[in-house]
Amino acid sequence: MQFKDAVGQQEVKHKMIGMVNSGRVPHAMMLLGPEGNGNLVLALALAQYIQCENKQEDDSCGVCASCTKNHKFIHPDVHFTYPVVPKKSGDPPISTDYITEWRSALAANPYMNVNEWLQSIQAENRQGNITVRECHEIIKGTSLKTYESEYKIQIIWLAEFLREAGNTLLKVIEEPPADTIFILIVENIEMVLNTIISRTQLIKANCIDDDDIRQALLKRFEMDENIARRIARIADGNFNAALAIADGQESDNDKLLHRWLVCCFNLKLKPSAGNGQNLVDWIEEFAKIGRENQKIFLKYALFFLRECALVSFTGHSEKLEGEELKFATGLSSKLDGEQFGNIATIINQLYYHIERNANPKILFMSNSFKIASVFKNEEVEIE
Repeated sequence: MQFKDAVGQQEVKHKMIGMVNSGRVPHAMMLLGPEGNGNLVLALALAQYIQCENKQEDDSCGVCASCTKNHKFIHPDVHFTYPVVPKKSGDPPISTDYITEWRSALAANPYMNVNEWLQSIQAENRQGNITVRECHEIIKGTSLKTYESEYKIQIIWLAEFLREAGNTLLKVIEEPPADTIFILIVENIEMVLNTIISRTQLIKANCIDDDDIRQALLKRFEMDENIARRIARIADGNFNAALAIADGQESDNDKLLHRWLVCCFNLKLKPSAGNGQNLVDWIEEFAKIGRENQKIFLKYALFFLRECALVSFTGHSEKLEGEELKFATGLSSKLDGEQFGNIATIINQLYYHIERNANPKILFMSNSFKIASVFKNEEVEIE
């Protein structure tokens, strides 16, 4: 992976390149940023640049033996740790149990999120973990000599999944062998042990700019520029979300959301048999679009609600226009900030359960009534 493969993030790229060229690469660094911002891509590009045999001024050469192996994720001096589940019940898993699947997943989409990764290894409803056994494997690996390069590089994707097992790594992160570099990738720093945070140099990367996402979409897909711009603003800095929307070919989520929220509003504020049937019809239609498109719809719904709240507080939106802005303006006049927050929480829960293969008809029927209660300003039990 090269720096040119990472969408946007020019400031972080410049910082990383400067560290390498000045010979001041930290022995342990933490890349912090939200899902879909490309921190894994940046880590892979940094590892390749460090080990490149013919470094260019602003990127690895991409053709030397080291770059070729890094491109295939098979370099013997680059090691990966990531959340996994047991292959056998009661058997603590390690990352290398899934190394073939990991390489395939990286090649397909290095912007993937943890749930997509876990689904690719058939985790089903099991939660991923980075085990104490994995930590011992990391320590063992750092004690060995390098095979080909000057440095061994240990990339830990989603280090928050270490949890308490991270205590096992404290000493080796604080005082690693001279030829070892740790790169920890984190999305939720609140879940990381403070003792690990204090032993790493923090590098923050924010969401990707909309225009960078737009340009990347136009480069990757044959699509109209207006569609690329629309997807970029809906993705809201998350390139993985942008890829999902582009692949899903879903362009009518605004109309689908409008119909659903109107159905929810009418359930209690304009109750009738006809309005109830409208919701049933909507749910039947929604259940047919498939789980991935359902997830895209819910991401769009969260984006739209954030913009509605912005309209409510400031009177304008930088990302909505036309019929979307008209609907948002009308909705913002009916809901306050707390109500927007409650509906967003309900939709986040819907996303969580849809991702875990729950029945969409049952989910949307029960939660539509919750949203109806929010519209009527009734007390709603939200888990």
